[in-house]
Amino acid sequence: MKAHILGFFAGLVMLLVLPGCLQIEQTIKLKKDGSGTLIDQVILGPQMVGMMEMAAAQGGGEGANPMADFFDEAKYKKNAGKYGEGVEFEKMEKVEKNGGKGVVVTYKFADINKVSFEPGSALDALQQPGQPDQAGEPAKFTFKDGKLTVDFPDPPENPEAGEAVEELDPQAAAMMQMFADMSLKAKLVMVDGIKKTNATHRDGDTITLMEVDFKKVIADPDGLSRLQKTQNKKRDEAMALLDGVDGVKFEKNDPLTVE
Repeated sequence: MKAHILGFFAGLVMLLVLPGCLQIEQTIKLKKDGSGTLIDQVILGPQMVGMMEMAAAQGGGEGANPMADFFDEAKYKKNAGKYGEGVEFEKMEKVEKNGGKGVVVTYKFADINKVSFEPGSALDALQQPGQPDQAGEPAKFTFKDGKLTVDFPDPPENPEAGEAVEELDPQAAAMMQMFADMSLKAKLVMVDGIKKTNATHRDGDTITLMEVDFKKVIADPDGLSRLQKTQNKKRDEAMALLDGVDGVKFEKNDPLTVE
């Protein structure tokens, strides 16, 4: 179930294997001394919760209770190390929203330079025991003298991904409607304010690194097709394909700089 958003958008189409409503929001809050928190919020819609609870009720051996695994605090404590050296688990909170269920997990770090972050990595919460790790190259943070630089690497080549879908047939397009309530967001909050930045999407002290609202994407006859074409593409190629697609935001500047 794990499927990171490598290079922010290349590989985004892999999310379409997930059923029903899924809302993911990841926030990095950075202080002027280079420390901060990384907050993962994952909300499962009622349909997905129902499927997972049904699997739990039926039993059937190892990994048969996905809801218990989803709410397993020990799992998130173990995942802290994946976010980089010195990153520590702080807390996990259960939340309910619009009939769905989810978690808000907070990690803390002392030095942003050591943080390893991929937008979409919160999907780790849905990874079941024994499933292979599909992590790619994370964004690189460099913080010195009050200036943050974020470099975005290209995703690694995936020879098993196959060719991107060029055209969606009407039946496939209709099936995509079941993903209309899915959303994905990654943002950076500068706790002590922003003096200067080249960020593409800024709202006060918050910078949106990436955002996808599938409801808007699917409403555009061309949007989903262009999203599909990003599969196995380099970052600049994926950005060119998605430029102007309603419901999609991404950081165009590489590197991103913030003072």
